[in-house]
Amino acid sequence: MEEASGNAGSCALIWVSQPWLGRCRTLLAAACSFALGGAVHAQNDRQAREPVDEANPLVGTAPLDRPELIGNAPPAGEPLYSGITSPGARLPHSAVEAAPVNFNVELSYPTGVATPYYYTSPTMIGFTGGGGPTYGARATPMLMPVVGDWTVPPVYSQAYYDKARETAAPGYYSVFLDSFRTKVELTATQATALMRFTFPATERAHVILNLQGRGGTVEIVGDRTVRGVVATHNDNEARDGRYFVAEFSKPFKSFGAFRKSPGNQRGYGIGDKDVLPGARTIEGGFAGSYLDFTTRQGEAVFVKIAHGASYEAAEARLRTESPGWDFDGVHGKARAEWAKLLNRVQVTGGTPKQRMLFYSTLFQSFASPRLVARKSEQFTATKGKTQTVAYDRYGPVPFWDTGRNQIVLLELMEPEVVRDIMQSELDMARERGS
Repeated sequence: MEEASGNAGSCALIWVSQPWLGRCRTLLAAACSFALGGAVHAQNDRQAREPVDEANPLVGTAPLDRPELIGNAPPAGEPLYSGITSPGARLPHSAVEAAPVNFNVELSYPTGVATPYYYTSPTMIGFTGGGGPTYGARATPMLMPVVGDWTVPPVYSQAYYDKARETAAPGYYSVFLDSFRTKVELTATQATALMRFTFPATERAHVILNLQGRGGTVEIVGDRTVRGVVATHNDNEARDGRYFVAEFSKPFKSFGAFRKSPGNQRGYGIGDKDVLPGARTIEGGFAGSYLDFTTRQGEAVFVKIAHGASYEAAEARLRTESPGWDFDGVHGKARAEWAKLLNRVQVTGGTPKQRMLFYSTLFQSFASPRLVARKSEQFTATKGKTQTVAYDRYGPVPFWDTGRNQIVLLELMEPEVVRDIMQSELDMARERGS
């Protein structure tokens, strides 16, 4: 990852275009820097790119680790904080994020926030459809395509991945798992995640699907569907529901279930887990299913996931937003949604790197708050009660100082969204009795 740096001799103009401004454009800022030798204008020498193509979701996932820039060195044994962002595929304010997970927060929690991805981690442990009772690295369910032997989470079947073949763009993420010779691609709609696993020729292709440590129940239905419900945990059940449904494009050749053995003992390999070949239902910590396939070289297995306040609600979201298996079509729509939003801000001048950093950070500004239920949908309120919402309901504004900057930006770019965000905050306070 590249670090941010200024560039002498560059000039940037930033314009915001809003539908409610008609044809007018408002000048937000003009920032210029000049070298002693004079200004350098490279804008006319390079081909203009759309804002959506400038944004790189990997920006913010790596730490700034040069002591001369940060002013100190990290304590021994402590990783530096990154921007604590995720490169996963999502839409603006999406209820879900299809994200890579290379950080096992069930075993280690050093970065303050359970972010699913840390750029310098060399192995991938899974991919999540986001949503549900938790988000980021604690999201459920986790899925991992594996070729050959596999292990029961939280001892995940890790895979080395090729940084040169890793791609992230608004609404899309892709990586090649060298250990399993498998390509993974992720995209999303507002309330569903879609994954494409492209396997090598093998008799031993698997998809390992599991809940995380809080556990719950996982059930295989028919030969193409896995569904589950996450255990309660004295929290607000994360508003968009504890239930999930995952549908596969290819029937399972065989299957089974697993879980961590009951109790808190970790064990030493034997007796620390239950693996039940052929079982359809299981309950417990790290409960999950293993799904077996025979694949041809380059054959793709798709899986789509939705959450909801019930199985019926999750299935309805799949039918509405992901009725088929058109991965490229879903990806195209996600890109178009991001393009429409990011095109509201036009930047001229500056260097290519400065433009990339600008649009990358602008992109991350719309990761939250999350839209958890559209008007007339059911959702789980702050104290666990399921009810129908009368407006677009959003989750809480995250982090403590967000209101000083992000909400001001959203008010400028999405005033209609901010109205519903503020109504959501007010209703959450009322539900808590505040």
